[in-house]
Amino acid sequence: MSRRRLEAAIQAGKQIEQGTQWPSNLEKVDNIKQVSMRDIERDGIYSLQFSYDGNTLAVGYGNSGIEILDALTGNPVQELRKSKYGGLPIGCLRFNPQQQHILFAGGADGNVYSCNSQTGECTEIISEKHNEINCLDFSMDSFSFATAGKDLDIRIYDTKTQELVTEYKGYHQYKPNPEEQGVGHAQRIFALKFHPENDNIFITGGWDNHLKVWDKRSSDGVKRTIGGPHICGDGLDVRGFQILTGSWTHHNALQIFDYSTGKLQQNIPFPDNGEGQYLYCAQFCENDVVIAGGSGTKSAKAINITTGECLGEVKMSKAVQAMDSTKGGRLFAIGGGDTYLKIAGLA
Repeated sequence: MSRRRLEAAIQAGKQIEQGTQWPSNLEKVDNIKQVSMRDIERDGIYSLQFSYDGNTLAVGYGNSGIEILDALTGNPVQELRKSKYGGLPIGCLRFNPQQQHILFAGGADGNVYSCNSQTGECTEIISEKHNEINCLDFSMDSFSFATAGKDLDIRIYDTKTQELVTEYKGYHQYKPNPEEQGVGHAQRIFALKFHPENDNIFITGGWDNHLKVWDKRSSDGVKRTIGGPHICGDGLDVRGFQILTGSWTHHNALQIFDYSTGKLQQNIPFPDNGEGQYLYCAQFCENDVVIAGGSGTKSAKAINITTGECLGEVKMSKAVQAMDSTKGGRLFAIGGGDTYLKIAGLA
């Protein structure tokens, strides 16, 4: 969510130049397009990220490949990192807010890669030994970015130098010395988002059924812990004083929490026909709409949080593991264990 304001400004400028205008109300899911992986074994899709102008879509595959597609057609534009047999998943992708042709990728091999969409170069810039990086995000000023994953630690890096600035330790129950314990997560971390209006604040979630609100200016980092959400993917978003979560649970998986108090604000209905909800990803869109998807229904659904109405569904044959949206939700993409992804839009 920290990228939404910049993204909206760039896209609004394009609309003015082109004399076009988006539909103001979002009432249904439309224009569903299936994009095949072209007979290449990719081992699934683990991450998706639209560019700030909404023209391209970055895809992170299960066998370490990274590719840029045309956002509307799904046609390949550029292969930034080749897929390889036995390669590990690219769990997260983020474009730099200030250098928007630079894409950072976090992998299950513990490495962060910097990819240049203009030159096609992709280089390893950081190696976190014995870690699997499940999530990363930039602060909106782009001066810093944070990573998190298997080893429970949160690391803050200087974007320009890639030097480690701060490391917040997780809680390791088997460490004998209490002084070595951190106040962070006790199990794997799968989601990390900077606040869209504060470059110092970010929120994390994972397997330990807690969200943690961090302030990178402080020595201990954690300022608030919110109990409840069981996060197993990119199931965390922030908008103003609202935190949206998509949990891998049978029911009440889609929730909104109050950022200031940490209290549950709303359970959002997610129709599952008795299959269970089990969400991996969730995002705010415009017009009080959220999109969420997971393994229970093997689909992504758009829901109006005011009325509770499901505006539409995009079905897959396997779990939805990755999702991203742009243009306020008027264009979104989902992927997972299938050999294809789907591009759709809200209209």
